[in-house]
Amino acid sequence: MAELKADYKQEHFITLSFEQMVYSDIFHSVDTLAGTVQAGWQGRFRLEMPHQQLISNGILYWSYSVENEQVLVDSVADIGGWNPLTLLYDPEGVYQCAGESCSDGECVFTMQALDSETVPSQFTLTADSKSHNPLKIEYIDDNDSRVVIRISDFERLGSIDESTFEFVAPDGVEVIEMP
Repeated sequence: MAELKADYKQEHFITLSFEQMVYSDIFHSVDTLAGTVQAGWQGRFRLEMPHQQLISNGILYWSYSVENEQVLVDSVADIGGWNPLTLLYDPEGVYQCAGESCSDGECVFTMQALDSETVPSQFTLTADSKSHNPLKIEYIDDNDSRVVIRISDFERLGSIDESTFEFVAPDGVEVIEMP
């Protein structure tokens, strides 16, 4: 974990693609969702999925639903300062590594939440043992469904255009400022 963290500490921006699969025992189904992430230091990120975008410039947070033609605007402080890179840059801030095993070119880190209110309380992060690139995140959600997020096209970048982390509502979209 120390090598992984040290490696990511030097990166300011990343991009990746993902495929999230939610395996439900209750409904005997698998729901799949794909998307992309562009992220950087200081809480800046852009998460794009079909029909939804989540964007933060580190100060404001926009949640845009294409289907509802609506965008919610909140402050990053009010959403807990969430940053998708936190688990790579500073996992000890929210989780501690409870176990680590490496074989066949992959390392699996079992991460345990420090606070009983943190969801998920535990997850596993699989990373390539040489490049340290994340390959998969897996956890059980609030509905006891197994969630697997497969990561591809992972790239470390020196910069990303700052406009990536801003949102301008399209004409006709309702903008709701959260209190």
